[in-house]
Amino acid sequence: MTDPDVLRSMLQRYARAADARDVDRLAELFEPTAEVIGARGTQTVGEWLDTMRGPRAFPTSMHLIGDPLIELDEAAGVATMDTYAVVYQLSEPDSGNADLTLGIRYLDEVVRGGDGTWRIRRRTSRTLWMR
Repeated sequence: MTDPDVLRSMLQRYARAADARDVDRLAELFEPTAEVIGARGTQTVGEWLDTMRGPRAFPTSMHLIGDPLIELDEAAGVATMDTYAVVYQLSEPDSGNADLTLGIRYLDEVVRGGDGTWRIRRRTSRTLWMR
């Protein structure tokens, strides 16, 4: 696989792990010192993963990931990815709560480690709209 293919695959693996609430797989996608910036402010990846382990207002989700805009410097082993996503968040059927749909933009800084594996060093998640 080419580096752009690997980076696209990383985003798909993120979506599936997030929807499955598979925190171990999510952790594999990030540098141990990564920073995640989103609705809860700036967090270390460890703090962010702890929130993923916690109770969820919407127990079911489905991420639809758009094709990312990738800026790649293969020689330096760094890239940025700008990705749009639609995330469906579903409440419990009998809860009486409404479902939520979000338009999200993920801005990722990624690095290739010494083992050749690409990982996210910094993620900024912006909610563009919600319904």
